[in-house]
Amino acid sequence: MKIDDFLAILNKFTRSVIIKKNDARVIIGERGGRIIWISIGEDSNLLWTHPRIEKVFEANEWNQGGLRTWISPERNFFYRDPENFRGWFCPHTIDPASYRIVKSGNSRVVLEGEISAQDKLHNVDLRGYIRKEIELLEVYRGIVRLRVREGLLVDYPLRVNLWILAQVPITEAGVGTVLIPVKPMAQPIHYFVEIPPNRLTVKTDHVAFKIDGCFTSKIGVKPEDLRELGRAEISYVAKFNSGDWYMLMLSTKDAPIGQEDCLDVPKLNPEGLRGAVQSYNSGPEAFSDIRFGEIELHFSPAINIAGKNLSTIEYELIGFVGRREQVISKIRRMMKIKTPKIYIKP
Repeated sequence: MKIDDFLAILNKFTRSVIIKKNDARVIIGERGGRIIWISIGEDSNLLWTHPRIEKVFEANEWNQGGLRTWISPERNFFYRDPENFRGWFCPHTIDPASYRIVKSGNSRVVLEGEISAQDKLHNVDLRGYIRKEIELLEVYRGIVRLRVREGLLVDYPLRVNLWILAQVPITEAGVGTVLIPVKPMAQPIHYFVEIPPNRLTVKTDHVAFKIDGCFTSKIGVKPEDLRELGRAEISYVAKFNSGDWYMLMLSTKDAPIGQEDCLDVPKLNPEGLRGAVQSYNSGPEAFSDIRFGEIELHFSPAINIAGKNLSTIEYELIGFVGRREQVISKIRRMMKIKTPKIYIKP
């Protein structure tokens, strides 16, 4: 879908702002408070959006696509029966919530929103505010770089953390690759089910995860397996229908530094180790008519100040479009991955 066609649909349902520089375009939608489109030149959106997004809006559902902010632990807020991980749902008061665009300019947008949810595991309520500042920092030689700062202030007696999820498309190439830089001997966490070896590769300097929308699964990487304390990176690599390749990377210096600060427990083994960096592959078990992947970052827990939970975090979102060898070169330089494993369709 071209950007003008997408905007025509989006603007029927919500206010939006375009920030741009050179040949890059970024759309921020008020509904759900998210970056919903990133493109460079004539190429397609680097983010996945629902192919029938107007139906999502009409039903006031969450799954429009783009880069969204949720809160964690998922078990506490997104399951009707959290003890048994059954009855998954997304509270409307978390997403789309009630964001407003309060400031906008040529390269910067600020959103504020109220959120609330019930922690069904402990039968307590969470209520408060999120503020987001999105800034387009630079565009050069096929690269677009954004910085996002977010703040969370909530009434809630337990521990909670901010959690961002970027939905990524499965193009006509049929497969994409998630790359996570790690230390040697890293041991990824299988969050939902055991992941077959043909879908997960562990090398001395990175983990690679296959994204094809055909097998519902999720991986996590422990803070202890990240190369640098508190620093996390994850990228998605795929081929556009045009023949160009692209990468989309999330990075932060505000990641959890150990298991005690990592709150999201795996469904497969709730008593096991937890991940700070995660990736999700959709499958027909969860979504029968759409396919997408996700790259995700969890942040250090909010701190309690005068009875309120407060969190301030910062991360960058970097996109690059070019030839395959150019994308591989960027991965080597930016992520320090010597020979990245790239999945291709058989």
